[in-house]
Amino acid sequence: MTELPKLKICLNTSEEDLAKELYEPCLKWAERYDRGVGYFTSGWLSYNTVGMSDFASRGGKMRLITSPIISSKDHDTIISAKTFDEKYKCFVKAMNQSVDMLSREMEKDLLNAFAWMVYDGIIDIKFAVPKMNLGDGNFHDKFGVFYKGQEIVSFSGSQNDSIQGFCNYESIKVFCSWHQGAKAFANSDKIRFEKIWNGRDINLDVYSIEESIRKNIFTFRTGDRPYKKISVLNKWAHQDKAVEIFLEKNNGILAMATGTGKTRTAIKIIKELFHRENIKRVIITMRGNDLLDQWSEQISENFDDKQIYHHYGEHKQLQKFILIPDEAILLVSQDADYLAKTFSQFQSNDKKCTNDTLLIFDEVHGAGSNSIVQGLKGQVSSFKYKLGLSATPEREYDEVGNDFIEQEIGPVIFTFSLKEAIEKNILCGFNYYPLKYSLTEEERKKKRAIIKTFSYKKKMGEAYSEADVWTQLSLVNKIAKNKLLIFRDFIESNPRLLDKCIIFVQTKEYGLEVQNLIFDKCSNYHTYFAEDEKANLVAFSNGNLDCLITCQKLSEGIDISSVTNIILFASDRSKLVTTQRIGRALRLDENSPNKIANVVDFILDDINTDNPEESTDNMRETWLTELSKVRSKNEK
Repeated sequence: MTELPKLKICLNTSEEDLAKELYEPCLKWAERYDRGVGYFTSGWLSYNTVGMSDFASRGGKMRLITSPIISSKDHDTIISAKTFDEKYKCFVKAMNQSVDMLSREMEKDLLNAFAWMVYDGIIDIKFAVPKMNLGDGNFHDKFGVFYKGQEIVSFSGSQNDSIQGFCNYESIKVFCSWHQGAKAFANSDKIRFEKIWNGRDINLDVYSIEESIRKNIFTFRTGDRPYKKISVLNKWAHQDKAVEIFLEKNNGILAMATGTGKTRTAIKIIKELFHRENIKRVIITMRGNDLLDQWSEQISENFDDKQIYHHYGEHKQLQKFILIPDEAILLVSQDADYLAKTFSQFQSNDKKCTNDTLLIFDEVHGAGSNSIVQGLKGQVSSFKYKLGLSATPEREYDEVGNDFIEQEIGPVIFTFSLKEAIEKNILCGFNYYPLKYSLTEEERKKKRAIIKTFSYKKKMGEAYSEADVWTQLSLVNKIAKNKLLIFRDFIESNPRLLDKCIIFVQTKEYGLEVQNLIFDKCSNYHTYFAEDEKANLVAFSNGNLDCLITCQKLSEGIDISSVTNIILFASDRSKLVTTQRIGRALRLDENSPNKIANVVDFILDDINTDNPEESTDNMRETWLTELSKVRSKNEK
């Protein structure tokens, strides 16, 4: 591990060389560097060529917020424009002129270095222009943050990034996250930079460099890269691609594998739509109070300038949202009654709201339930901006639900699969153990009786549901007695698979039988069958339990990165549930960088079965066997 840089807590240009004692050691240590500064010129690069060359050659990334070098006339034109789009067009025109000035100002070697760093994405620049209360001023702040892993170094002071800044008497205060008392200051600078970068300061307009300006800058290169370029795989590029596609379409579903950042991607979309002034509010809905609480934490961290309302569980804040909906975000249960009340009251309060509201349906497959289809048909499609999120959005064997989702929310517009996520080292690979089992004669008789009953109903013209047939037949499989015998022998030889393990069962009674089998192999376990046992989930997530036996819980959204092993006594026909359940173990774990997960599954081995449903076991075995062969492309 790279040693932490040794830095003074206060430096000044009279007594210290800031380039040698601050910038160079931090640039050689850091993976990322954020800088907010009033003026940035080639002079700063001339003082920091050694540090920036090392930083660039390791794939470092610098984000820079600074004041644009534009005329007073251009500044006034930007400020006076009425909409953000009009302001941005004025800004781009002014900046293309400013780029030509840049080429004349910079020395040949520095211009070449700067052009390559912008082209390679090592330096990403945004420009801040004050407005409203600060409309007559400039962005004149001067602070920076270096990052490596969980540690950060922030600094603030009077120095601009220019030659003059190194000639003036200037001073800088330094805050290292590993020093007692300094972490809060460092985190404060980190939060402030993110707020400005994402356009969430109400007194600043923040402009990105569009592609035409980047290309213009790149034409100024005069030779090869002055640093060694390494190939760095941007493992999160799929998020930016998903954002780009949604902003073009305005509605649709992002089918992104569990653990690949669906929530982060949605937050990026929210930020950009607010930044463009396309929306005034957001409504986020999904099932499960635990998951809505997780959303609430993420939203609170990213939108401290918005009012956040909650309408689920014990929270009843719908009326507050109805009264003051602008610059607000509502988190609401994906229950048909909750949503129907929300939409009816909200739309009756403001007829124009459908054009400037973003609806987000997390785990969007849930929106195809019969109660929502019946209760909300026609109400969702009227909104302009609709975003669906799910690892597996399709509802198998439910065309009515699928049609509702596509017609009301939109089609799948972006897909990022489990295979792609493992290859890019976003999720870890896994080993697959398909255990073959047979049904007892009693269980076979039970299944034949089920088939006979429904065949009789069909013959007599009585109403029946084919889905009910499958449900009853598959229940026999899910609680099959021989699975317990096979598992007992398997876990005898592989007791390590009970460590950091979730065991999925169909019923509480069956879970208690499993519990009896692992008692002498893993004493530090517990069950999680109902909400009143939530303390067991918390203990497991904190590492105080090794194993959790659960009944249809944890299938969606819950993020416990230390989970390594999954045992599937209960597997559904659809890939949806299986994908979500094995996804619990595929999260990367910083405490186990070489983590490879394990998935134990049960495959019916009976020949000449009476149940066509059971062919899905073989299909699942083929699918998971192939997926288990995938490994990160970074692995040697």
